[in-house]
Amino acid sequence: MRVLHVTDCFLGGVATAVDQYAQLTPEHEHLLLANNARGSDAPAQRTPGVFLTDLELPASPGAAVRAVRDAVRSHRPDVVHAHSSFAGAYVRIAAALDHLLPGSEARPVLYTPHSFAFERADISAWKRSLFRSMEKVLYPLTSVGAPCADREGELMAGLGSRFGRDVPVIVVPNALLDDHPAAPDSWAPTNPPTVGVVSRVTPQRDPAFFVETAKRIREARPDVRFTWIGDGDGKDATLTDLLAEADIEVTGWLSGEELRRHISELSLVIHTARWDGFPMSVLEVRRIGVPLLVRDIPALQECPASARFGTPEEAAEKALTILGEGRDPAHWDGLDRAHTPDRQRDRLTEAYRLAVGLPKEKVTV
Repeated sequence: MRVLHVTDCFLGGVATAVDQYAQLTPEHEHLLLANNARGSDAPAQRTPGVFLTDLELPASPGAAVRAVRDAVRSHRPDVVHAHSSFAGAYVRIAAALDHLLPGSEARPVLYTPHSFAFERADISAWKRSLFRSMEKVLYPLTSVGAPCADREGELMAGLGSRFGRDVPVIVVPNALLDDHPAAPDSWAPTNPPTVGVVSRVTPQRDPAFFVETAKRIREARPDVRFTWIGDGDGKDATLTDLLAEADIEVTGWLSGEELRRHISELSLVIHTARWDGFPMSVLEVRRIGVPLLVRDIPALQECPASARFGTPEEAAEKALTILGEGRDPAHWDGLDRAHTPDRQRDRLTEAYRLAVGLPKEKVTV
């Protein structure tokens, strides 16, 4: 079949996921309609030969909806796969117009939020309520929900049935391809030990939390260094200033090889996100083999309880144990088994089949 992928944040983990979906299902033709309208950086580079067509999604919401409709009319995909909350809105509004307007033909919509906008903790309650209401209104226009993790699937199913229509939800777990350039078990920590975050410096990743955690670790281990592998998004320089003032190095953006080398040299990675879908960085850190602690947020409930923390005090306590023992005491086997390329491909294939009405096959558990 022919699949049109639509996203307004073709960068980072979303770009990696979209690219992998296409690579894992080469039996289908994949088209891309994308931009990075919600970031200050240029969209990620495309992997050569993966997308049959590469189109630019306009930044204006109205123009974006028109572009989706134009792409559907011109390229006649069997499925339109929307990635991110905003793209999900554009695609489903376009589908509604195609249902209503004469001479148009709506296509099935597969929807992967990659973290719902109503989960954001950096916006007001009324905005979160507005985003949730929009998701509920648009929900009946979704043919199949394809969330990237268990928590996102629960949220999607919780949107409920409206107008007497149930929407099937199939979790398509984030995963790393077998040929991902991060070398498995390549952890080689430096001395003195370094604790780091691997992320964009944004309110979602909560730099202030890392500053407080670093302060408590330093009280017990003055020899430990701290680094934030990444940089700001160009919107709020005070966040990177906060890290610098706390004597936390901010590396800036690194090439892929430099990034993986920096990660492998860390003694510990701390994932401080206040909300999330399911971050690719967690999978990359696991592949390299660096000890990992993650914030105890709903999106990361799949991670072992012993690796989760709720406060800077708890994060520092667990970090000091890992630094003292020089190993990761958590058991990650369950998470590793749940996020494999085979499982991702099987679930994605099942979601596409359901979207176009093909007979249901057994989904890999």
